Amino acid sequence: MEKKDLKKDYIDLFHEKYIEKFKKNDKPLFSIIEFNLHGSCSRRCAFCPRVDEHLWPNLDEELDISLFDKILYQLKDLDYTGRLSFSGFSEPFMHSKLNEIIQKITKELPNARSEIVTNGDYLKLDTTKKIFDSGLKYLFVSLYTNKKTYDYLIKLKNDLKLNDDQFRIRPRNLGRKMNFGLNINNRAGSVDYTRFGLKQEKVLPLKRGCNYPMYTIFVDYNGDCLICPDDWKKKKIVGNLKTEKLADVWEKKIFHEIRKSLLKGDRTGSPCNECDVDGLLSGNEFKDKWQEYYQKTK
Repeated sequence: MEKKDLKKDYIDLFHEKYIEKFKKNDKPLFSIIEFNLHGSCSRRCAFCPRVDEHLWPNLDEELDISLFDKILYQLKDLDYTGRLSFSGFSEPFMHSKLNEIIQKITKELPNARSEIVTNGDYLKLDTTKKIFDSGLKYLFVSLYTNKKTYDYLIKLKNDLKLNDDQFRIRPRNLGRKMNFGLNINNRAGSVDYTRFGLKQEKVLPLKRGCNYPMYTIFVDYNGDCLICPDDWKKKKIVGNLKTEKLADVWEKKIFHEIRKSLLKGDRTGSPCNECDVDGLLSGNEFKDKWQEYYQKTK
């Protein structure tokens, strides 16, 4: 007779209860899961923490496809219809199985939104065609070079008959005086403004909340979960999906404590105390939902 693993049965039952709660909308589930697929990037931009190769060396490491499968089937259990965003701290197209990842999402989560944010270095005609044929819904290209590259990208988009929503070019080549075409932020204390002649004019910690942990979960290539995509120093690791389940990490005490603090406008905890990101531009419906939930469960 096969011996039952009672601890495993309990954990699975515990997980199933949370799935039912999320499905009933008793509390909000994340609407964005962002992945950092790789340990490398093909560029070192002045406004990015990766400009310092000593602090951010390129590592030839990537999210294991078996770990992604595990996460994917947990999302399927949750009837997930939100965004799966591939951006993070690296260039997504450096992952050796990116097409396979998108194909799996298309098959298992047909109502979810898959999107890639890329610097465009790997966008050849065949590469771009394959990723859209795999089922990718949105591609955002951060343009760091010149008009010649812009013209090439426009031609690529037109050759593949993609519309402006599917293939969006975002200029990032406007130079230091124009903040590179970005709303510059310090990536939770990871970027030194003085490198490109700007001053930190905001008084930290900001006296305001932040909605990111209300609706976003971030997964690093080694399975670590962070509360926020701006935590480049990885100061607040709240779990690891090699050994824990996604819904359980979202429900951890530390995640709840962070949300409660931010709902009070308290950013004194790390890494929020070093961060100058507004944080309230989106996700207000999730903030309201969590506030309502915590009021009920006092």
